[in-house]
Amino acid sequence: MRKELVLPVTAAVSGAAGFFLRRWELASAFEADTGLPIPGMPATWALIALSAAAVLALALLCRGSHRVFPGGYDEAFSARGRTLYMAGMVAAAFLMVIAGALFLMELPQLYAEAKLQTKGTPMLGLLPRALLAVLALCSGWSLFQLGKNNYRGEGQGKYSSSLLIPAYTACMWLIVAYQARSGDPIILDYVYQLFAVIAAVLGSYFMAGFGFERAKTFRSAFFSLCAMYFILVTLADTHEPGFLALYLAFFLYFAASSAVLLYNARQPRGPRMPGKRLLKDTETEDLNREGTPDEG
Repeated sequence: MRKELVLPVTAAVSGAAGFFLRRWELASAFEADTGLPIPGMPATWALIALSAAAVLALALLCRGSHRVFPGGYDEAFSARGRTLYMAGMVAAAFLMVIAGALFLMELPQLYAEAKLQTKGTPMLGLLPRALLAVLALCSGWSLFQLGKNNYRGEGQGKYSSSLLIPAYTACMWLIVAYQARSGDPIILDYVYQLFAVIAAVLGSYFMAGFGFERAKTFRSAFFSLCAMYFILVTLADTHEPGFLALYLAFFLYFAASSAVLLYNARQPRGPRMPGKRLLKDTETEDLNREGTPDEG
C-alpha cells in the first residue's frame, strides 16, 4: 500500500468532511441569543464520531511505520528532485512569513486596545503574540531551508536549528491560543482549534527529533496527519487573517513532510554486511563499483 498517498489523502478528505460538519454545527448547535451549545444536536455528535473515526483510521494506517533511518533526518526526509514537495514547502514558507507579518502589523492596534482596558503594562500581555510573530517569520526561512536541504540532498539536517524553530512556533501558538481562550467556558467553541494546535506541536516536535537522533517514524507521521485533519476542521471557525495563514502553513508543511517520510519508510533497506550491519549508500555504491568489470 502506498501510504505516502493514502494517508495524506485520508487526512485531507476526512478533514474536508469535518469542515462541513463543523459549519453545520456552528449554524445549528448553538443558541442564537446566548451562544451556548444545544445538547444532543446531530451535527455535534456527527463531528465527534467523524473525528474519532479519522484519528483511529490514521493510527491504524500508520501502524507498522517504524522504519529506522541510520542517516537520520536527511535520509528520512530525502526528497531529491521532487518538485511537488519543494513547491509545498515554499508555499508553507511564504504563508509563515505572511502570518508573522500580519501579527506584527496587528500589534499597535492590540496595544492601544489593551492600554484602554488595563491599568498596568499592556505589553506584557502582548509579549506572547509578539514572540509568535517573530517565530513565524523565522519559521518561514526555516521551512525554506529544510525544503531546499531535502530537495537538493545537501545533508545539513543533523542538529539543524531549522528543525526546531517550527516546533517553537507551534509551542508559542499554543500559549497564545490558551491566552485567548482561557476565559471562555464553552469548550465546544474552540476544542477543534485546540486539537489542531496540540497536534501541530507534537508533529513538529517528533519531526525535529530525526535531526537529533530521536527518530519516531510512527509518531511523526501520526501527529502530522492528525494536525492536517484538525486544521481543516477548525478552518470552519472564524480566525484572524494571521492565524488563517498559520494554519495553512502548518498544513502544507505536514502534508509535504509526512508524504516524503512515509515514502522513504517503505523503501527497501540496503544490503547487510556480516554481523547484520546495514550498508550505507556510499558503501553500496563502492561494492557495486568493485563488482563491475573494468571496461577497455
